[in-house]
Amino acid sequence: MSEGPNEATQTEGWQFEAMFDDPTSFIGVLTPEGRLRRVNETALSFGDVDAEAVTGSLFWETPWWRHDETEAAALKTRISKAADGSFVRFEATNAGADGDEVHLDVSLQPVRDDTGDVVAIIAQGRDITDRVRAQQALERRQATIETLHDVASDLETSDSPTAVYERTVTAAEEVLEFERCYIGVLEDGLVVPRAQSSGSTRDDVRTMRPDEGLVGKTLRSGESYLVRDVTTNGDTKPTRETFRSGMSVPLGDRAVFQAVATEPNAFDESDLELAELLLSHASEALVRIETEATLRQQNERLDEFASVVAHDLRNPLNVVSGNIELARETGDLERLDAAARAVRQMDDLLSKLLHLARAGKVVGETEPVSLSSVAEAAWFGIDAPEATLSIASNLTVEADEARFRQLLENLFRNAVEHGSPGDDTDSAVTITVGRLEDRPGFFVADDGPGIPAELREEALEHGFSTSDGGTGFGLSIVSTIAEAHDWTVGITESEEGGARFEFAGVLAA
Repeated sequence: MSEGPNEATQTEGWQFEAMFDDPTSFIGVLTPEGRLRRVNETALSFGDVDAEAVTGSLFWETPWWRHDETEAAALKTRISKAADGSFVRFEATNAGADGDEVHLDVSLQPVRDDTGDVVAIIAQGRDITDRVRAQQALERRQATIETLHDVASDLETSDSPTAVYERTVTAAEEVLEFERCYIGVLEDGLVVPRAQSSGSTRDDVRTMRPDEGLVGKTLRSGESYLVRDVTTNGDTKPTRETFRSGMSVPLGDRAVFQAVATEPNAFDESDLELAELLLSHASEALVRIETEATLRQQNERLDEFASVVAHDLRNPLNVVSGNIELARETGDLERLDAAARAVRQMDDLLSKLLHLARAGKVVGETEPVSLSSVAEAAWFGIDAPEATLSIASNLTVEADEARFRQLLENLFRNAVEHGSPGDDTDSAVTITVGRLEDRPGFFVADDGPGIPAELREEALEHGFSTSDGGTGFGLSIVSTIAEAHDWTVGITESEEGGARFEFAGVLAA
């Protein structure tokens, strides 16, 4: 048995009233002109509005829409479309009495009579605030990630670790909006602050031991940590009393990035992930800088190696050339023995230098060697018939014999090339080798013009030379070999007024 007309109408009325009282939707009934006939309790409660105060008002002029003139004007246009018979759907915001806003999915449904004319409009709004805010947060995060990629490009142009630290902290402050943050770097057994945000105070950061607090834990584990409340986390001690939350992220294996706040729960997992992304870009930049520095050092070593070989082969080559020429002129074949000996010396020098260059070392294995015997071997490679070598005393030291001989050859050659006092062309210089009297070590002195006091400090540097044709390698080679043996080099004046090179810290064998 079917319902009668009255019963069907009554059922439809109950259904409408049930829908009208939906606590999850804002619902109102409008005239085609847009005046409010009825509004449900959900909307009234949100706006703290009295029904009688808004009944009969134009919908776009009610308290829910007055917060935004643009929204109100758009609503007026949409109601006009609905009055013409179109179903209209859009997103908008409503404001409550306390100023809170909600995002709504709004629909305007025209209601027709039996003749097809629009006699009412049902306005319904469903709260989509959570969805909208989640989408906005996602968009902000994506924009932040894109900005961090721009920061990565900046970091790729950084030419020093300090520049990387400073750019990273600036990005954390400006892009991630971390007001207080810094980077600490492990140096000489301590974690030293190397960059901090402009919002940090002098007391916010300090030098720490690598076993202290969350800094030490981050260094040891290589992991990131998010601290929502400092008071419940023992790993953060010691820390300032004003700090309540923070995060700690490793930067490579020798640095730590930290951000702090004075209120609890200031950082979340998203903040930590973005910080890790930023620090990954910084880490890549540091690796690049280190790699480039290593390549530069390797190239410099190769250049220096080539220069040293060219420099130290010059005299043995002169010995070979001179003795071969004499053998041709005089027929004295013993001259070829001297030339062959010089060739063996060059071969030995090249073999050892190549071995050390491949191993990345300056000196090889050390052994007890005699100062006098090494000095005599070095003197053989010096083509200076007028010069004299005097060995005042002997000493047995722990050294790499080939490099020790190279050191002495360069000192002897330097003395010979600068000649004897008062004569720019004659090389009748006397060179003396002996033991230091006041401490372990040896000296090499000559009676030449000497080295002025104001030039002695730079005389051992690469490229230093007092003559127009000098290469500037000889004394720098002496310094390099001495340092590799842990010897210290000092330059003074000899008793005859020439140069005196003193080598201290020499271990007696």
